[in-house]
Amino acid sequence: MVSRIENQSAVTSGQVAGARSPAGKFQAVLAEKLAQPAGLRLSAHAERRLRERNINLTPDDLVRLGRAVEAAAAKGTRDVLLLYGDLSLIASTTNRTVVTAVTREEGQVFTNIDGAVIVR
Repeated sequence: MVSRIENQSAVTSGQVAGARSPAGKFQAVLAEKLAQPAGLRLSAHAERRLRERNINLTPDDLVRLGRAVEAAAAKGTRDVLLLYGDLSLIASTTNRTVVTAVTREEGQVFTNIDGAVIVR
């Protein structure tokens, strides 16, 4: 069934753009945010593991790890092992989240990963 719309006034693109200008330049802000790499997040499990081991990651550490996750994502990985100092971290490149963190010990086996990055 087709309905008819009557008594509607046309709105030009200039009117729409003018209506948005007091609220800010939404498109510019959106484009800027989309151009920035997504920040690296820590899952609740990873935060708990780090806290249990008295490991504090600095903002610089998170930037380095975030770059490593971005590099791994660019190669097409989904779940990556990050080797950072004495830490081993598993991160999801899909949602840029560190899933778990352990201190590195000899003989550890990591499964369900499709890439590894040594972070310096």
